[in-house]
Amino acid sequence: MAIVKMKKLTLLAMQADKESIFDALVKTNSVELKRSEDIASCVNYDVTAEREKIIERIARVENTIRYVTEQTEQFNLLNKRVKGAEKVTVPKGSFSRPLAEIGYDYFLGFGANADRIEKSLESIAEIKDMLAENAAVTNAKQAELSRLSLIKNVPHATTWYQDTDTATVSLMQCNSSETENVKALTDEYGMAEIEVLDVVNSTAIIVAVVHKSQTEFFEKASAYGLVKCSVTCDVLPQAAIENIERQLSGLKEQRAVYMQQIAAYACEISEFKIYADYLGLCEKKLSADGDLQNTTQTFVLEAYYPAADEDKVKNAIENISDCVVLVFDEIGEEEFAPTLVKNNKITKQFEFVTNMYTPPAYHEIDPNPVMSVFYFFIFGLMVADIGYGALLVLAGLFAFFAIKQTSGMKTMLQLFGICGVSAIIVGALFGSCFSYQLYDGVIPNPANYPMVMMILSLFVGIIHISAGIACNMAVKIKRKQHLAAWLTDFPWIIVFVAFVLAIFNPALDMAGYEPYNVLRLPDIVGKVGLYVCLGALAVALIFAGLGTKGFLGKVMKSFSSAYGIINYFSDIMSYIRVFGLMLSSALMGTVINQLGEMVWSGGGVGYALAIVLLVFAHIFNLVMGILGIYIHNGRLQYVEFFGKFYEGDGHLFVPFGSDTKYTLLKDKKQ
Repeated sequence: MAIVKMKKLTLLAMQADKESIFDALVKTNSVELKRSEDIASCVNYDVTAEREKIIERIARVENTIRYVTEQTEQFNLLNKRVKGAEKVTVPKGSFSRPLAEIGYDYFLGFGANADRIEKSLESIAEIKDMLAENAAVTNAKQAELSRLSLIKNVPHATTWYQDTDTATVSLMQCNSSETENVKALTDEYGMAEIEVLDVVNSTAIIVAVVHKSQTEFFEKASAYGLVKCSVTCDVLPQAAIENIERQLSGLKEQRAVYMQQIAAYACEISEFKIYADYLGLCEKKLSADGDLQNTTQTFVLEAYYPAADEDKVKNAIENISDCVVLVFDEIGEEEFAPTLVKNNKITKQFEFVTNMYTPPAYHEIDPNPVMSVFYFFIFGLMVADIGYGALLVLAGLFAFFAIKQTSGMKTMLQLFGICGVSAIIVGALFGSCFSYQLYDGVIPNPANYPMVMMILSLFVGIIHISAGIACNMAVKIKRKQHLAAWLTDFPWIIVFVAFVLAIFNPALDMAGYEPYNVLRLPDIVGKVGLYVCLGALAVALIFAGLGTKGFLGKVMKSFSSAYGIINYFSDIMSYIRVFGLMLSSALMGTVINQLGEMVWSGGGVGYALAIVLLVFAHIFNLVMGILGIYIHNGRLQYVEFFGKFYEGDGHLFVPFGSDTKYTLLKDKKQ
C-alpha cells in the first residue's frame, strides 16, 4: 500500500508510425505523455489552429446531443395525449452502467463513421435552423394576434374611421373606468357623440364623432386618458385574427413535423457520444503531437508509466514497428512524476477523501493508510448508532453490487458503507439503535454524561495529531533527515503521551462517571508523566532550530516552536466538533422517537403514521447528519492531520486516452 513506482519512457520512431504508436499507447492504458525536452535540430509543430477546430467540432457534437435529447423529450410530451402515438426513446446508460462500454479497436477505428455522422449533424443543424425560423415567425404572429385582440370586436377596419368635411371621426381608447367621465364631457358639447364599441382587459374602445368647430373636446377628454387607438388594421379585425390563427395552426403543424424529424435522430445519440469521445482523443493526439520533438522523418516522444507495466508498454510499441528506439529511465529524487496510488480495496475508497483535498506528490508518502483508519474511527464516533450504521452498510452494499462502473457516487456510497461498520461498533459501545437506548453501554449516554464524550473526543484528537507528527517523522526519515525526525518531532509525541498520563486521573474526575474509576492510574504515574512531558517539551524547543543557520536563527526557531504550543492546543480543541455532531444527531433522533410515540399512542391509523414518520424522519436525520460528518471529518483530516506533514499538490496519473466522457473503454472485441 504505497505510491506506485513510476519510470520514464523516451521513444524515437518514424513519423509514419506516429498514429499507430499513439493508438498502441492508448490500448496499454498505462502511459501518460509528457512534453519532450528540447533537442537540437528538432522542431515543435504548432497545432493550435487544428486543436481549436476539433474543439469546435466536439462542442458542436455535444450541443447536438443536448438539443436532440431536449427536442425528443418535448416531442414525447406533445404526443402524450395523442392516442396510439409511440414514444421515442432516447438512449441512456442504465443506473448500473451509465457509460457505454466499448472495445479499444472499435473506438480507435471509429473515424470510419465520421462522414456519416457529420452528415447527420448537418441535417440536424438545418432542421434546427428551420425550427428557429418557425419559432421566430410564430412569436411574431402571436404578438400580432395579441395586438389585434384589442380591436377584435370593432365592426370595421380601423381605416374606415375617417374624417368628413364637417366632423372629426376617430377610433379612440381609454381606461373603462373613465368612460362615464368621457360621456359626461360629451354632454357638454352639443355636436359631439361617442359610442363604446368594446371593453378588452379594462380598455374601452370608443368611436368619437365631433364637429370640427368643437375639436377642443379631444384636448379636454385627454385628461381622462382618451387617446387615439394604438392598433391599426386595414381589414376587418376579426378577419385578420382568423387569418393569423390559421397561419399559427399551420406553423404548429410544421413545428411538429420538424420535431418529429429531430426525434428520428434520437437513435443515433449513442454514436454521437462515441464520436464526441473519439474527437476528444483526436484532440489529445494533436496536443501530444505539439509536445513532440520532430524531424522530417522521425519524432521523439516522452512519457511516464508504472514500472510494473514496462513489458506491456515495450511489447505494445515493438509490435507496431521495428524502426523504433526505446529508452527506459528511473525517476530522479527531485524529478516530477505523476502519482499513482495502490491500496487495498478498503483503503482505496478513502483515496476519494484525500484527492478532494489534493493528491499526494510522487515523492511523498501515501497518507491514505493512516488517514483511512482515523477517518473510519472518527466517522463512527460522530454517528455512534447501530441502526444508522446498518443503513450506511446497506447503502454501501447496494453501491457495490448494483453500480457496476466506477463513479463518484459509487465510491462515496462505498466509503459511507465502510464507515457504517465503525458506526455500528461505536453504537454498540453506546448501546444506541436509532437513538433508542437498548442497554447501558461501555460509554454512557452523552445526554446524561456529556463530559465523558467530550474528553474522549479530545483524547482522540491528541492521538490523531500525534499520528500526524509520526507521519512527519516518516517523511523526514525517507528524506534521510534522521536527526531532525528524532530530535524535533519525536519529543512532541512523548509530550502528548506523557500529557495524557498526567491528566488522566483529573480527566476521570471531570467526567464524573463512577464505573470509570477502575481505570484510575497510580498517582506516581501522573507525576512522572508531568515531568516527562515537561522534559520532552524542553527537548523539542531546544532542538527546534536544528538545521537553521546561525545562533539567532536557532533561538528564533525555538521561540516559534514554543508559540506552536498554542496552535497544538487549538488543534486539539477542534475535536470537540466530534462530540457536538454526535450529540446533535442523537438528540434529534430522540425527538423523532418521542414524536413517533405520541402519534403511535393515537392507535388505529396512528400506528401506520408513526411508522412512516419514524422511517422518513430517521432517514432525513441520517442524511443531514452525514453531510455534516463528511465535511467536518474531512476538515479534521485536512487541517489537524495533514497539516502536520502533508504537502500534496501532486498530479494524478491519467493514462493517455483514458479520460473519456461518455464511454468506458474495455479490452474486448467488438
